[in-house]
Amino acid sequence: MKMISRKTLAAMIAGTFIIAGAASPFIAQAVEAQESPSAYHQKQGQMKMSPEEAAKRISETFGVEQSTILAYQNNGMSLKDIRKAAFLAKASGKSMEDVVSKKTADNTWKDVCKTLGITKEQMKATRQDIAANHLNKKTGIDKETALDLLHQGYHPRDIGMAKELSKNTNQPINDVLSLKKINNTWSDVASNLGVDKDTFKKDLKEMGYAPHHRGPHQEIGQSRI
Repeated sequence: MKMISRKTLAAMIAGTFIIAGAASPFIAQAVEAQESPSAYHQKQGQMKMSPEEAAKRISETFGVEQSTILAYQNNGMSLKDIRKAAFLAKASGKSMEDVVSKKTADNTWKDVCKTLGITKEQMKATRQDIAANHLNKKTGIDKETALDLLHQGYHPRDIGMAKELSKNTNQPINDVLSLKKINNTWSDVASNLGVDKDTFKKDLKEMGYAPHHRGPHQEIGQSRI
């Protein structure tokens, strides 16, 4: 098994939440660094979420029974640790009980990951599966198509926007994706496809995105709306 450092594990698990966050503000809440102002406001809103609602979101994302999640919450386990355990359970094919039983006060989630024999490839595949499920639920895109595009390296945010614009224009999603370059925005793509501003704003709202502009510290190749 390839060794996974503590820093790598944290980054990969955080990456799961970043990807899933493209379609679910709740998952974006788990990102602990480089949050945008919109992400901050999303987090503030999620602080009001009831234990039942939080458990439902985690259940839908990782395929763990809601009652199981609530039981761990009632026993004092933090949502952060529950999410990590649920992710590792999905990646390893083990039950939550199996995963949680490996976590003690004297070890880390990296140690749990090592004990379970989870590889980087399994973690990557799990992140992509979660992202594909969210895209399917949010946009109606076929899961296999979403997975194929993720495997090609497309960001979930771009796949989501391309799917919305393809529905508005009856253009194949691959053709729409090909119009997105490093030096333009999805607003530019929408305009070039003849999609009016009101329709584009509606698409953004449905996807849970907020339009923003490239700031002085944003890389030119970073995905922009």
